[in-house]
Amino acid sequence: MTFKQLKYFLAVVDIGTFLGASEHVCVSQPTLSAGINKLEELLGVKLFYRGSRHATLTPDGESLLIPARKAYKQLDLIKYKFKNEKSIITIGVINTIPISFIEEIISLHKQLFPLVLYEIEVGNLKFLQDLFVQKKLNFLFTTELNIDMEFYPLFNEELNLVVSNKSSLSKCDVISVAQINNHAFIERSNCESWCEVSEMFESNEINLHTVCRAESDETILSLVASNLGISIMPYRRSPYEVKFIRIKELSVERTLGMYYESSNLTESFSDTAQRVYSKTI
Repeated sequence: MTFKQLKYFLAVVDIGTFLGASEHVCVSQPTLSAGINKLEELLGVKLFYRGSRHATLTPDGESLLIPARKAYKQLDLIKYKFKNEKSIITIGVINTIPISFIEEIISLHKQLFPLVLYEIEVGNLKFLQDLFVQKKLNFLFTTELNIDMEFYPLFNEELNLVVSNKSSLSKCDVISVAQINNHAFIERSNCESWCEVSEMFESNEINLHTVCRAESDETILSLVASNLGISIMPYRRSPYEVKFIRIKELSVERTLGMYYESSNLTESFSDTAQRVYSKTI
């Protein structure tokens, strides 16, 4: 089965006639018909009912359609990756998402498309959303937004308490919210779930003394590791000496995912992202 045979087959399906399909793929009708005949001989089935005006799929043709589209897409991407020009994928990642969130995606995609250059922009949501709307980003990795585009969820993460290994709380694996009452607190700026966290504190009459606010998760982890206070954030791989602990009364999670404009190259990156996180949602 060849790339051209698949191309001819899909052209007839999409255009509806052998003549129209041959014009679409820029070959003569006898050439296209010969290609389809060879494909049918190879598979040992009849793919089309050939009417005087329209070609329709047989049941065997229907069975071939989905795998043929997938195979053609993969072959087309392989041809694309071996072109000499370097392609660029621009990626926006909101600053409350760790960059490790996309490391594996890029690593796997790079194996398939070694010539691609990845440009990564990390920033606050408003800044990156504006860039994406202006089509200056191919991808935006974020939580779901109120925009008229499809959101592709990839990963759920829960909020936890994070404490220094020097803290007495570090001996616990699970704690009650009452155990953090009156502690020094390092607030995570721009936390999308902060309203829910605040409500949990209020309903349990918990008082915390905010000593620092920071936007960067790395900054917060560094401050927590120094035992300046505790914080609440999703689990992060960290070189700092901290421990993440579940709070019994806190059940808050967010869904991280992506927005993107469809093209050959972005579809391949999107497929890679969904393959990496296929078992996490």
